[in-house]
Amino acid sequence: MKIIVNNTVALNGGDAAILLSIIQLLRASFGHDTQFVIADSQPEVASQYYPDFVFRKLLYFQIQHYPEVKFTRRISQFANWSRLNFGAWCLGRNLTSLAKQVLTEAEFQAFTEYQSADLVVSTGGTYLVENYGLRPRIFDYQIALRLGKPLIFFTQSLGPFADQFNREALKPIFEQAALVLLRDQKSKNNLLELGVQNPNLHVNADAVFALADSAALEAAAAANASSSARLKVAISVREWQYFKKIDSTLGMQRYLQAFRDLSIHLVEKYGAEITYLSTCQGVPRYWTDDSKVGLEIFKMLPESVASSVTVNTEFHSPKDLIDILKGFDLVISTRMHMAILSLGSGVPVLPIAYEFKTQELFERLGHGHWVQDIEDVCTESLIQLTDKVLNALPESRQALFAGVAQERESALASGELVKRAYEQWQQKGG
Repeated sequence: MKIIVNNTVALNGGDAAILLSIIQLLRASFGHDTQFVIADSQPEVASQYYPDFVFRKLLYFQIQHYPEVKFTRRISQFANWSRLNFGAWCLGRNLTSLAKQVLTEAEFQAFTEYQSADLVVSTGGTYLVENYGLRPRIFDYQIALRLGKPLIFFTQSLGPFADQFNREALKPIFEQAALVLLRDQKSKNNLLELGVQNPNLHVNADAVFALADSAALEAAAAANASSSARLKVAISVREWQYFKKIDSTLGMQRYLQAFRDLSIHLVEKYGAEITYLSTCQGVPRYWTDDSKVGLEIFKMLPESVASSVTVNTEFHSPKDLIDILKGFDLVISTRMHMAILSLGSGVPVLPIAYEFKTQELFERLGHGHWVQDIEDVCTESLIQLTDKVLNALPESRQALFAGVAQERESALASGELVKRAYEQWQQKGG
């Protein structure tokens, strides 16, 4: 069995956790000898951090792109797409000689890699949203389908789709997909609004919940107080440029000030020991590093507080991060997968939501009232909510971690859903 997992960004720790979860789940369903090829945005760098995986470039970045002239851009794009589409069609029907005549050598090799796969899985995450360019992903999906491959979308938060090109391109892709797993009802509603009528749309937990430690969840639900003499808090922060209610520069200034003031509050009121730590850090060739934001906040602290605050700047694999997180009593997390890894380690989370996915997740856990929207983060609201969460923990733990355990079971079921969808596709003569 050979599976291509595409659209990964393994240098992002949250995306790496998704990838590890998908591989674990699909090997459990299809067999431990299942081979994986990972189509990633930065394959050469990713292979340095995850040498056990086989990485390739995303399909879109392996094709020939011709120079675009202003007045003939659309015509040249259409002609090039028609050539590539025809080449994929030929390969899908084993017309290899004809495919070689219309594709470059690099394109032929890239398409052949897909043609040799039994299954194409679009990784889980939040990348099918219009904050980001979707054309490279759309291209990969179209070629996979043209090659006659079953296409699976692992647990996604996606949409809404307002752009007409995206709407027209994505609707047939989702309708032809063998399975679409969604992390929340809102994402499913976005597909229904698009007019997608595929019966294989399922709302399931984020794949990373499959990494949750069941023993840690049981212990966390039963715990009455901090296991350490001193309250230990991890804080995940990030750069954010998409504020909607306020200018982005002012929004980030307010965000930094709020966490500076919260750090002071936690140290002075609770005697807390604080570590700034996140899923996206310590990788120089990745576009962002959350620890740099943590260092900005650290530099704003008075010396009396700074002695109780550490900024962890190192790279950590998801499994290493899980081990580190188990040493904390509370995690305040802007990154959603930092939140999920923390919850799966038995650590309560106060989440900061920069996209709807986080609100939807904590609504599922019955703790939507703990979510602080990044648009509304300010000193007063963040401190008040943190105090509220800390005071509520003794009576909230059991329900919170029961919810996490349910998400874990839902995530573990994803592999079998994929296997069933693949078998149905085979039965239909795919």
